[in-house]
Amino acid sequence: MAIGVVCPECGYAFSVRDEYAGKRGKCPQCGGTFRAQASDRDEMPVIATNGSRNGSHGGRNGTAARPSFAGVAVSAPAAAAATSVAGSYAARRRSGGMPTWGWIALGAMLLAAGGSIAGAWMLSPDPAAIKKTVKERIAKADKALKKVENAVLNSLDDAEDKLPDVEKQIDEFARPKTLEEDVIPGVVKVLSVQGGLTRGHGTGWLINDQHWIATNHHVVEGCESLYIQTADGKKHDIEGVIADKKEWDLAIIKPTKLIEGGKPLKIAPNDGSYLPNAGDKVWAVGNPATHLFTVSRGIISRRVSQRQLISEANQLDTSFYADPERDIMWIQHDARIFPGNSGGPLLDEHFRVIGVNTAGIMVMLEREIERAKEEARAKRDRRGPKVTPTLALASNSMYILELMAQNADGKVKPFSSISEGH
Repeated sequence: MAIGVVCPECGYAFSVRDEYAGKRGKCPQCGGTFRAQASDRDEMPVIATNGSRNGSHGGRNGTAARPSFAGVAVSAPAAAAATSVAGSYAARRRSGGMPTWGWIALGAMLLAAGGSIAGAWMLSPDPAAIKKTVKERIAKADKALKKVENAVLNSLDDAEDKLPDVEKQIDEFARPKTLEEDVIPGVVKVLSVQGGLTRGHGTGWLINDQHWIATNHHVVEGCESLYIQTADGKKHDIEGVIADKKEWDLAIIKPTKLIEGGKPLKIAPNDGSYLPNAGDKVWAVGNPATHLFTVSRGIISRRVSQRQLISEANQLDTSFYADPERDIMWIQHDARIFPGNSGGPLLDEHFRVIGVNTAGIMVMLEREIERAKEEARAKRDRRGPKVTPTLALASNSMYILELMAQNADGKVKPFSSISEGH
């Protein structure tokens, strides 16, 4: 009777004689250890023990491999099966252990790898071409770097040339501003000539690098010619009128040549970033009566429209002309001005022009005016009552900027056009 055994390591099935039941042995297939146990299974092929070829699995010399037991008797069916398996195994050993399809697949892979290597070698650029390309790119980079270097050096040279101007501007900005140095050189006395004689005077100020001069319309109205006087006492002729607006009481005149030492004044921006408010401190500069280039200080009392001023005309010792196109804004302040200040600049605390002084106004009740007149008549004073101005009005500087923009070509008109109010 034989005992069927299955190798626990390789699963190979075979049989041994029952006398080896319970004993250990080595698998003839893989050499693994197994234990022979009695079983009710059908009889399995028995491994030959007499060293003859029985076809189970071939050894190195072609003989059947055996377990480490003593020889085992082999049944006929088992011998036939063992012979078939052993033949297949021996064939695989003789062919190197790899089937034909494996060799075919290996050959295909080798051919593909060889083709890839050959293709890569054929497509790889020429080393000489690579060297040439690298050299060209280095030369191009050096050229670009040289260009940037030259640009930087030129910029540094320009900066060095401009450094004195920049330092001057910094010093000018850092230097505390004064009326004497920064405002008076931009203010002039405007004199009106009628019938060959000087009949009146007012004030004006330079508004740009071409030395255009802003003043009041009523200062130049009806003149035959004009001339100006600067703070150094020099006189300069006026070529003609550039702009004139009777309703705003403004005019722009032009000298025959640039004024030596003249310094245009800065005008407050007209972009909405600045608006004069009640309580702001202001300076008024002008030429009242026989006094030249005087300065007075005050505060803004209110902003008032032209229509409102016209409605208050019965309380004011002056008159205003309505503009049919718009209702302009005036600045009322208490800086003292007198006849001769007309057309002079009204400045904020930064010495920017925010308005053009037009009139000093005596606000009095009608009965007070009559009483002053009676007192003057009683004293036989032909000059009338002496009344001190209590407030002043200045047109907003934005209207000067508008006139400049409307007459940017600088075309000069004759003096006769002023009297017409054009």
